Amino acid sequence: MDEKSNYLVLDEERNAVDYLMRSIEFFERIDENRLYLKWFAIAFHGAIYTFILLVLNKFNSEQIYKGNKIKTHSLDRDLISFLSAFALLKKVDFVGKEPFTFTQQHDACMTELNNKIRNQMMHFRPVVWAIEPWYPARACYPLISILKLCTENYQFIHNEKTTILSSLDKLEELLNSRREE
Repeated sequence: MDEKSNYLVLDEERNAVDYLMRSIEFFERIDENRLYLKWFAIAFHGAIYTFILLVLNKFNSEQIYKGNKIKTHSLDRDLISFLSAFALLKKVDFVGKEPFTFTQQHDACMTELNNKIRNQMMHFRPVVWAIEPWYPARACYPLISILKLCTENYQFIHNEKTTILSSLDKLEELLNSRREE
């Protein structure tokens, strides 16, 4: 028996890909139980955030942490926020690659996902809050292009890039099918 099979081995790449796979899994199941929308929102937010961090870490690992405490171990430092990571990603010069154009729609959808959808799901307050499947689908669909950008600009160790891109295509199709309801 492989000794690693006794442990959960989680690194930044495996974590990002797991968030992506859970996003697909949960969105596929929303007709079974609408609570899967909550888990989709949390997983999709995690996927975007961790894929962005993968790319940012590749260019400069210090930029993904708050403050300038370089001598402090990374486990003792806080990561930058979701929207701060996105702001840094927009500044990355992907040398040798076709420029990616970030739009106002990307900005609006990232803010919607973070501040309204995900935060409501993660930090639930005792209120009645209802959404239909088209709402997160519309907000998240334009963000697939950001996940694809990050995937194209990261060298995966544990996963095949083509498999991840295929999964992103599947998620894009799922979101597209619900955003017009």
